[in-house]
Amino acid sequence: MKRREFVSQTLVGALAVALALKFSAVVREEPALDAGPELRTRGLVRPPGALDEAAFLAACIRCTLCADVCEPRAIRLFGPGAGHLQGTPYIRPETAACNLCLRCGPACPTGALLPLAQKTLARMGTAVVDEALCVSTNGTGICGACYTVCPLRGKAITQGSRFRPTVHPAVCVGCGLCEEACIVKRDKAIRVFSPRRIGA
Repeated sequence: MKRREFVSQTLVGALAVALALKFSAVVREEPALDAGPELRTRGLVRPPGALDEAAFLAACIRCTLCADVCEPRAIRLFGPGAGHLQGTPYIRPETAACNLCLRCGPACPTGALLPLAQKTLARMGTAVVDEALCVSTNGTGICGACYTVCPLRGKAITQGSRFRPTVHPAVCVGCGLCEEACIVKRDKAIRVFSPRRIGA
């Protein structure tokens, strides 16, 4: 191979890698608006095993390793303009919920996310059913999607007549699979709420 061809191919390869990395960063980082009013209302859903918010923010080095190992690609990163939240991981269940693979904890190098031995130890939030929107509850249909996808079904979510769901907060881990699966599209009939607050 001639030197000119070698240099040309090397430059093309380097450019391709740079563009790929840039695209990856754009895809993974969320705009600052995700730190807006909705998260202030419903709270911030951190990955499983996250320390209390103040301790988490102090320990998290924004390395992105938790997002790299996330099986369902549920872990997002706050983007530029999000202030002290920038680069930290969080989950938007309605878009991509946590499947409790629990790979993020062992991947965290600082202990901001603790390794969990079992799914029931995760505490990301609690699912809440909006009875006015749930078709199985308001009588406009029959669903059962939230119950079907729940990794702790029969414990975290149980069903009554017409597949009416009941969430048991003491057991629910807040993974959000129910929210992602909910057939009510505009405003989900079941949503995860977290006690974590923006600015904590």
